[in-house]
Amino acid sequence: MSYDQDPYAPRSRTWPKVLLGAGVVLLLGVTWFSWKLWKVTDGDLTAARAKLTEVEATSSSTKKKLAAAEADRDKLMQTNSELGDAKTRLVAAESRLGELEAEHAEYGSRLAEFKEMSEKFKTLIDAGTLQITFRRGRAIVTLPAGVLFDSGSADLSAEGAKTVAEVTKILRGVGKRRFIVAGHTDNVPAVKEYKSNWSLSTARAVTVLEAMVHSGLSPANLSATGYAEFDPVASNGRPAGRQRNRRIELVLEPYLTPPPK
Repeated sequence: MSYDQDPYAPRSRTWPKVLLGAGVVLLLGVTWFSWKLWKVTDGDLTAARAKLTEVEATSSSTKKKLAAAEADRDKLMQTNSELGDAKTRLVAAESRLGELEAEHAEYGSRLAEFKEMSEKFKTLIDAGTLQITFRRGRAIVTLPAGVLFDSGSADLSAEGAKTVAEVTKILRGVGKRRFIVAGHTDNVPAVKEYKSNWSLSTARAVTVLEAMVHSGLSPANLSATGYAEFDPVASNGRPAGRQRNRRIELVLEPYLTPPPK
């Protein structure tokens, strides 16, 4: 301190002004920094909001894509299920087709057999002695009972024995085949000599079988059965129908061994 200065003299007012100026500067600096911070925060918030909007849009798009993918998945699963069902139906159809082809081949074989038999028996067919029919998948030689037997009898008439011999001669050339000799009657009760039409139809079948064996057909390839009136081919309500039902059928059974290819 200078000794020339009065210690009791009033202090200079410069210092408060300096402090005031510093305070103003500080206040301005804080205000500017706050404004700057607000501007930065507001910009970040705007950017964040924009980013959030973008994310929400992306999320919405993703959800839609996910829903579409799930729908596609469900459709694919349904398609796979339908494809499995279709494959199952295809296998069944192929199996059925194989069966139908086999049936068709079998039917063709039986039809060819029927035509062959018709050719062999053409003379007797034209004479009205017998008929060739195709029933229940089998060729059948039908002989009217009136051609073979007298009414109510199971004994062959002379004309009947001749007819059976002619038929047997042709059947011997057919090959290794089995024949069922089937007797049929109408629904009129049998004569007292026979207990029923079962007895009469069976007796007639056996008589024809024995005559066929006597004419040279192997007994191993023959069997006899009687149907009485229970397998009619016409109505028993009229005489013409009853006449058709009184018959002997020679039913061709399948080959004893597979036919040659």
